[in-house]
Amino acid sequence: MAHLDSLHSGQLNVFSYRNIHTRDIQLVRLFAGEEMHAYLLVAPPGAVIERHTHENKHELFDVLEGSGVIEVDGRKITGTPGRCVFVPAGSAHSLHNDSDALWTLRITCQDRVYPRHIGKLVGRAIRKRVERWIGSSQSK
Repeated sequence: MAHLDSLHSGQLNVFSYRNIHTRDIQLVRLFAGEEMHAYLLVAPPGAVIERHTHENKHELFDVLEGSGVIEVDGRKITGTPGRCVFVPAGSAHSLHNDSDALWTLRITCQDRVYPRHIGKLVGRAIRKRVERWIGSSQSK
């Protein structure tokens, strides 16, 4: 899975990561933040991602090209270019490329934060600041 750590806004062409000759589902990480991350999903004709849930993750599917079906909690939604489909955490969903062309989607995920996660978030924030402080003091 490709990974970009030093990404700045406006730098990414999602289509540059797509293999148009694939017969397998491609999932490429576009960016990863603290509670938000995104992927490029390329589904070849006939590909299916079986019904599943993410208990602690919201997902937003943006259809970039092609068409397919996104099923959310039993409701089938046709995914065509320009369509966005929000899947709340805990909702059962599946994807099916029922066309004869590649179906390309950007998936933006946000992790749900619960009160029990506060310690983890504070620890992460402290580590980042310490790493920045150490990095800036070493460059002087």
